[in-house]
Amino acid sequence: MPQTERMAQDQVAVVTGASRGIGRAIAIELAAAGYTVIGVARSAERLQQVAGTVGARGGQFRTAVADLTHDSAITDIGDVVADTMKPLGVLVNAAGVIVRSEPPDVDPLDFDLMLRLNVRAPLLLSQALYGSFAPEGGSIVNVASIAAEEVTRAPVAYQASKAALVQLTRGLAMRWGPQIRVNAVGPGYIETDLNRQWLSDPDNLAYVERHTALNRVGAPEDVAGVVRFLVSGEAAYITGQHILVDGGWHTP
Repeated sequence: MPQTERMAQDQVAVVTGASRGIGRAIAIELAAAGYTVIGVARSAERLQQVAGTVGARGGQFRTAVADLTHDSAITDIGDVVADTMKPLGVLVNAAGVIVRSEPPDVDPLDFDLMLRLNVRAPLLLSQALYGSFAPEGGSIVNVASIAAEEVTRAPVAYQASKAALVQLTRGLAMRWGPQIRVNAVGPGYIETDLNRQWLSDPDNLAYVERHTALNRVGAPEDVAGVVRFLVSGEAAYITGQHILVDGGWHTP
């Protein structure tokens, strides 16, 4: 068994937004890599479904029902990590929200919600779990977006929140290296519950395919594989990066 897999079996991976979409795929992927995964989400029922999938494949999965817009939930996640009696090896901040409104009609409360879940929660959770990482170090991966780098049809306020998350990633990488590597993945248009209805519009789908070199919408598993690489020993010299998983997106 490779050394990285042996290390994974002795460590915990926390994945937020683990009940569906990209977060779910990442949780399943990291469990397959050998980590004891703590899946964080608001829906206990959905988390149990993920637990069933992981268990059927021989993986270890624990649930942490939490709403990350509430600070008390962040403390609770730390308690769940401590209960495993294993050091933290990986934190993946995949939980996020998108509200489809545009200036001049953006509701300040909607903007605050996106900042709170897409930027504030990853920072506070990373801080709260900092002391739980294994002595030899660990890895944080934030799920950002191609919209942090390119102007897309995603809502402007959402784009701003993901751009802030990328800069947070870079800043933490500089502050916390060499013990903890901090990277981000930037998915392009991935079919999930959050955007399935939007992608069902033929004009929107044509827009995505036209701007994507691979000429297709991505799948959550496309992102999960990159996250598995970033937290592995093969990526030991990669930190502070925003790795785009976008099918070759371009904006002429």
